[in-house]
Order: sequence, then structure tokens, then C-alpha cells
Amino acid sequence: MSGSEAPLRLFLDRSTQGRRFVDAVRELVSDVETINDRYGTKPAESVPDTTWIAEASADNRILVGADRNILRNPLERRAICLAGARYVVFGNNNIPMRTMIERFEHHLPRIIELTSVSGPWVYRIAQHGIERLKLNCAPGTWGVR
Repeated sequence: MSGSEAPLRLFLDRSTQGRRFVDAVRELVSDVETINDRYGTKPAESVPDTTWIAEASADNRILVGADRNILRNPLERRAICLAGARYVVFGNNNIPMRTMIERFEHHLPRIIELTSVSGPWVYRIAQHGIERLKLNCAPGTWGVR
């Protein structure tokens, strides 16, 4: 990590709660919090996405998810914009766990670089690489393409 980068602090959302993925990420990154860590296992099931997006972002965490559908919900897109969230999402939440772990590990250097980039932003981790998605935060639009 270069001197200009902040420490990497991650927040894993509900869609990444597979034990293997959580354990693998914790092997790679020292500061990892899951939605279950923050709210408790049972309560985490009903915490609105808008709540954890705002609260984890306020703690300067990069959000990691495996369900890109969150970006289709106008309230959740608005939460990302208003919280200045930094969100890394897998392009497909149906990929095998081993593949998810391999892609995360492969793209970890780029994710570390993103610690110095202010939000809001959304990056997608895909087979071919990591790419920034267009996030329109103009009031009234809240769109992602």
C-alpha cells in the first residue's frame, strides 16, 4: 500500500455471507466486517439495504456484494449516492464460490487502490476485469446504467 492510500476496510453484505467467501476475504484483508457481525445473524436478515449502505459507508468501508440487482432499486441507488458509498459488486451472484474467491483475490490490488477514491462509485468484478459502472447521482435520476 502506498502512502496515499487509506487502509482497506471492507463490509460484506448479505449476498456474500457464504462462510467460505468470508473466511477467504478475512485471510486476505485484516479489517472485514459482515452484515451479520454488525447487526447479528437474525436481525441482519431484515436490516434494509438503505440502512447498512449508509452506516457501513459512514464507517469508511468499501461495500462488497454479489447481487448487482441492488442497483436496480431507486431507493438503494439513492442511498449509495447520498452516503457517498464505495461499492464493489460481482457481475453475477450465481458464480461458484471458488470462482468468486479467485476473482476477489485477483482484483484485490485494484480494490486496494480504490481506497483513495472518494465515493459514490460502483465497480463490477467480472471475469475479464474490474470496471466502473456509470452511477448518476443527480437528484431525481438515481440511475445506474
